[in-house]
Amino acid sequence: MRVQPVPETAACAVPPTSGLERERSWLRRALSGQYNAVESVVSGIMAESPGLRGRAGTEAAEALTELVAVRLYLFGQSHNLDAAVRGATVGPHVPLARCVASGLRRLPSYRGAALLHARLGAAERAWYREGRLATEWAFCTARTSLTTGPAGSTDLLIWSLTARRTNLIDPGVPDRVLFLPGTNFKVLRVHPGERPVILLRELSPSEIAQDGRVGVGRTPLDEIALNGLEQTLKTLTGPDSGTKSKAPTGPLGAPPGLLPPVKGPAPGGATGQDQLREAPKK
Repeated sequence: MRVQPVPETAACAVPPTSGLERERSWLRRALSGQYNAVESVVSGIMAESPGLRGRAGTEAAEALTELVAVRLYLFGQSHNLDAAVRGATVGPHVPLARCVASGLRRLPSYRGAALLHARLGAAERAWYREGRLATEWAFCTARTSLTTGPAGSTDLLIWSLTARRTNLIDPGVPDRVLFLPGTNFKVLRVHPGERPVILLRELSPSEIAQDGRVGVGRTPLDEIALNGLEQTLKTLTGPDSGTKSKAPTGPLGAPPGLLPPVKGPAPGGATGQDQLREAPKK
């Protein structure tokens, strides 16, 4: 079991408060081929959804660049980028991830239950004990529709406050939501058994103390989220505990807060390391 390390500033995908001018310039230059290929598509999406543009002028241009980054991420080899961010490594994946994160903030948010399936060993499942705080430093992908996971996987049901819907940029996956880098989750309950289920909720920044501590005791927000998640779980598993859901099989995802098992190098793509050769100059 490997917990995600806390990244240093230079390796963090959370957009800096100083702005993203360098990152956006780097994206347009270093990934010019991929950028130019999808710029017109994203421009058309923004024309149909004026709320994505923000104010006219400079902000509209910034929005275009950032939403192009989102499009490249969604259609590229996102495994490479997320793996590098979760490993807290410094490299050219960082400016792209920051642009993606800023672009996602422009998309509609989702409040409610979201589901992901992950392959967890016994030690990893035990790590998600009740009251545990899990911080995800990359992009956590979940679905708003209910699916069954592959055999041997664990279901993670998450109560979302600010996950972003991506269907405007990628209509082909209408139920996908992404949690932004740096999102904190609290484990509310763990259901063991043949098919384990872990219930979590997204925490708001105001719930985390300056020293990073979070109260492990139950709060009213915990109870609201837990009630919604338990209702969702009943729908997922059917009226009887032994009844299997007839929902379609969903893909495996990355468990928030943990590093996935080490695998061989993935093929390069729009967000692959082989496409990211130049980091923005400081």
